[in-house]
This record gives sequence, C-alpha cells and structure tokens, in this order.
Amino acid sequence: MPSTRTLFLLSLVVLMGCAAEKAAEKPAAVNPPAIKNFALTPGDEVPPCPAGAPGSQGTANVALSPDESSLTATVNYSGLSGPATAAHIHAGKAGVAGPVVLPFGGDLSSPINKTFTAADYVAAPNAPPDFPSFVQSLKSGGAYVNVHTAACKPGEIRGQIP
Repeated sequence: MPSTRTLFLLSLVVLMGCAAEKAAEKPAAVNPPAIKNFALTPGDEVPPCPAGAPGSQGTANVALSPDESSLTATVNYSGLSGPATAAHIHAGKAGVAGPVVLPFGGDLSSPINKTFTAADYVAAPNAPPDFPSFVQSLKSGGAYVNVHTAACKPGEIRGQIP
C-alpha cells in the first residue's frame, strides 16, 4: 500500500503536469500594431507651396493593425496659412506627388483622427489596386500624409510614412 508521502509526490507530479499542459494551451501573444510617428513639414511637400506659412508644421502617427485590415491615423498640425481644406494619405515615394488613396473626411481641425479599412480605399490611377497592396507599399515607404489649405491647394505640409 502506497505511503502518504508517495501519494503526495504523485499528486504533485500530476498537478505540475496539468499546469504545464495548461500553459502550453495559452494562445500566442497578439502582435501589437505597427506604429509609425513622423513629422509633416512644408519642405517635404512636392512641390513646396510658396504661399505656405513659414511656421507651418505637423506630426502624424499611423498604426497598422496586427492583421493589416485597418490603419489608424492621427494628424496634428499648427501654424498653417489658414484652415485645413483637405487632408489625405497618398500613394507615393518620397519626393514624388502621388494620388490620394485614403481621404480624411469630416472635421479637419487638429487633431484629425480616422481609422481606415479596405472600404475607404480609393484605387486611383498610378496607385496600388487595393487596400492590401497599398499596405504592402506603405510598409516600404510608399505612402505619405499631407494637409491642404486654400493658399496651398496641392498641400501645405507633408510627411512620408516611414
């Protein structure tokens, strides 16, 4: 007949085995969103707007969801030549003017916040054909954010998404 000590040790081994099995069943940690922070400046606008305010500036934060199904963007700006008339995410490499693919809508006062999905994507000429293709381009520096004003219709400040 097993001793009390033997039963205790066997129980402890079984419990440790169950704990190890339970730990192995835990789902893998979810990848956090890929977050990119960057500046928007008049000098990065293509072409630079001569009517832009000398102190215009901005910052942006773009976060790509772990499953790459959405993109959340926050744009802060100050010192523009006038109220923002438009703000967009464009497809395009640094130094190149590209087509609008994700327009911010509604209230354009700073800060501008929006979460974009495939339903928001505009497949413009010379842009990736769909949202997943755009996300891949964005991850390799193929997108930028800019803010437009009445004095600078093509854009007053711009920042390349790193």
